Amino acid sequence: MKKAWLSALLALTVAAGVGSTAAMGEGAMRVFFGAETVASEMPASKAESVGTLVNKLGGFADYDQQSGKLQVIKPNVNIIVVEGIQQTRNKNVVFSNPVKGYSDKNVPRTFNVFVEVDDAPVAKDLRMQLVLIGPDGKEVSKGKEWKYSTQNANSFYFSEPFVSTKLEAYGTYKVQVQMKSEKFTSYVNVGENSFAVGR
Repeated sequence: MKKAWLSALLALTVAAGVGSTAAMGEGAMRVFFGAETVASEMPASKAESVGTLVNKLGGFADYDQQSGKLQVIKPNVNIIVVEGIQQTRNKNVVFSNPVKGYSDKNVPRTFNVFVEVDDAPVAKDLRMQLVLIGPDGKEVSKGKEWKYSTQNANSFYFSEPFVSTKLEAYGTYKVQVQMKSEKFTSYVNVGENSFAVGR
């Protein structure tokens, strides 16, 4: 995953550098992924474009105009769609019947979504929600808004059921995990899983 990020940002760097240069300290920007410098001497005017690309790739771009540093924050999100989730007395999580798909549409379906998040942005008020997207790209159902503080720990998990959800079309459905915080105020799709409806 890290290589994909680096490749995408380096490609953007090359494209941004065509026809324009910037010396450090004169409207220049440096892009970091963790502690690693991904790009340097990019024109600061490209900060918004880089931020948009980072959002589309499921991450957040934290740009400090004064220092010229743009920090890429990419949460590591795992999503499992199953028929059942249980937690045992010793806190083990047990999953039953992973959902790969359903043969018929227009039948109310109940399934559970388990989400594990690592490397979340540090935030006092991190918000998460699950959104079910239909084959036409439109929202079918949305879960509740979950709230976390990641100031002391940036790893957590949660699960949420979708109860008697009617899947009205054949095709691929996506379960998206969307995230925002007080610093990043728009929801960003940070991960997804999918299943099919149809024979």
